[in-house]
Amino acid sequence: MIMILGGTKDAREIVVQISEKKYPLLVTTATEYGGSLLEAYEGCDVLTKRMSAQDMETIIIEKQIQLVVDATHPYAVDVSQNAMIACQNRKIPYLRYQRNESAYDAYEDILITVEHMEAAADYLAAVEGNVLLTTGSKSLEVFTSRIPVQRLYPRVLPTAEVLKKCETLGIKPGNIVAMQGPFSKNMNMEIIKMFNISILVTKDSGDLGGTLDKLAAASACECEVVMVRRPRVNYHNLFENKEDLVCKVSEIYEKILSNHD
Repeated sequence: MIMILGGTKDAREIVVQISEKKYPLLVTTATEYGGSLLEAYEGCDVLTKRMSAQDMETIIIEKQIQLVVDATHPYAVDVSQNAMIACQNRKIPYLRYQRNESAYDAYEDILITVEHMEAAADYLAAVEGNVLLTTGSKSLEVFTSRIPVQRLYPRVLPTAEVLKKCETLGIKPGNIVAMQGPFSKNMNMEIIKMFNISILVTKDSGDLGGTLDKLAAASACECEVVMVRRPRVNYHNLFENKEDLVCKVSEIYEKILSNHD
C-alpha cells in the first residue's frame, strides 16, 4: 500500500493520477474537511489524524505501507519531518512533492517578507490599518496576542471548529471572512475594498495556492503585503513536477510488486 500525506489541492491531483494505476492508497489529512474532499475516490482509504513520527511508524506497520508520498502544504514542516523520520526508521522510500514558489519580483514595491508568523505580527503591531489575514486559522493566536482584534480580518474556512476558534479569540463575526477558496484577483480586490484593508498577510503558497492573485489584487488596491517565507527544510527525494513524481512512484511500486511475485 502507498501512503499519501495530503490536505492540499496538489495532493488531491496526485491521488487522482496514482489511483488510475489501481495501486492501493491510504491518504492522510490533518482535518475532517480535508478528508471529506477525498471520499469520492474509489480504492482510496482516508485517515484523518495529526500524527507524530511514532504514529506514522505504527500506521506503516499496521497497513503494510511500502512507500510514502508527502504532498502536504509547504508550511506543514512538522508533518514532513515526522514522515522522513518514520520512513527512515522503517526503511521505506519517502518522496516529497513541493509546489514551486511564486515569482513576485513585479510586486517588490508593496511587499515585505519575514521569516515567520511572529515577525509578521510584530511588524503589524508597529503600524496602523486594517489587516486581512490569509494565513489560515492555525496561527491566529500569534496575531490576536499582539494586535487589537478589531484590526484583524481573518479569511478562514467556514467550518464550525474554525468559527468557534475565532469567537474564542475575541474576533467579532463582522470581522470574519468565512469563505472557501480559490480566490481570484477580483474577489481579493472586493474583500480588500469591503473591509478597508491596508495590509494583507500571506504565505508563499505558490501559484496554485493563490499567492499571485493576492499580490495582483493588493497592488491594484495600493495595499501593502506581508509575506511569510517558506520554511527551509532539507527534504529527501524532492520533486517539483507531479508527472515526474507519479512516474517515480510507479517505478518504485512496480519493482516492489515484482519482488513479491
